[in-house]
Amino acid sequence: MGWKNIILDFDGTLIDSQHLFLACANELSEVFGYEPIDQISRLREKSTPSVLTDVLGLLPEQIPLWMQKLKDRLSNNIRSAVTVKGMKEALFALRDDYRLGILTSNSEETVRHILVRDGIGQVDFIWADAYVLEKDRAIEGAVAKYALSREETVYVGDEVGDVDACRKVGIKIIAVSWGFNSKKILERKEPDYLVETPMQLRSILKTYDI
Repeated sequence: MGWKNIILDFDGTLIDSQHLFLACANELSEVFGYEPIDQISRLREKSTPSVLTDVLGLLPEQIPLWMQKLKDRLSNNIRSAVTVKGMKEALFALRDDYRLGILTSNSEETVRHILVRDGIGQVDFIWADAYVLEKDRAIEGAVAKYALSREETVYVGDEVGDVDACRKVGIKIIAVSWGFNSKKILERKEPDYLVETPMQLRSILKTYDI
């Protein structure tokens, strides 16, 4: 049996938003008392929880407020992010063979704006406003709401947390190395597949056409 449904992560996977994330995180440095981060590479080798606690030094009780303030800043700037080169073409190639969905912490309005702006067109569903630190619950919600078979669904994401979440939910994952986490740290998690370009992503998914 092949896959019929693709759930795509948005930030870092479909759009290039790492540097925007860094800029917004640094805007909060004075409010929360941590040193600004000078390079995105410092973040690419760590999971999101490790970034919050080890790099930024946030206390557990500070994290919810920090996440909300970061989301507010990203929401005001996310429309300036560009689509990852090659992803538009990859989605066009897959559209007729798969049910395509997007899972994101952004608003649905923002996602649809970028899809139209960059000529990607519509997807079959968008699960928006997902909490970053509860990715497994968000995926579970999308699977349930849209009646997706776990055996016929694959997730495409860019973080080690995505690998963990998919294992909890029981679906396969294709990890991409151009997003928030590096190829090196993703390899340690042993995702089902790991790709370095949208062309490789397209090739793997076309192999599983039904």
